[in-house]
Amino acid sequence: MKRLPLLCSFVLFILLSASVTYWLLQWMAPSTRTLQVVAPAEPALPELSAATQLFGGASTEATSTPLQLSGIIYSRTPGERVAIITSDAKPARALGMNAEVAPGIIIKQINQRSVVVLENGQQRVIPLSKLSSTAKDNLTPPPEASSSK
Repeated sequence: MKRLPLLCSFVLFILLSASVTYWLLQWMAPSTRTLQVVAPAEPALPELSAATQLFGGASTEATSTPLQLSGIIYSRTPGERVAIITSDAKPARALGMNAEVAPGIIIKQINQRSVVVLENGQQRVIPLSKLSSTAKDNLTPPPEASSSK
């Protein structure tokens, strides 16, 4: 029984030390910052014309520069392909990949029957113009002469 007051004093000292430590940490801790939650922006809806082009529809947008694809010199290596393009009543020019057709219009891809150009940040496909009947006649092989003499 002689040690009971000593034991109680020790326990009270431990509780006092824990309380002082807690309040010192609370007082010396940095202040908490409030967070500002920003609502996410509404995603922009894609244009309807992009969907029509994706599914093979014709574009209804007016083009700023009339371009006509007169011919293509096609090679198996993409760097050697050449497109013959006429623009704004100028004479036809033979242009390769990444060449500038007109200010702001760059050739991005040359296919067998079309050319993809980048105009004002949007891709546009220019199909090869249809051959005239005289050009078709020039492309067909001549009939073989009969060897019946």
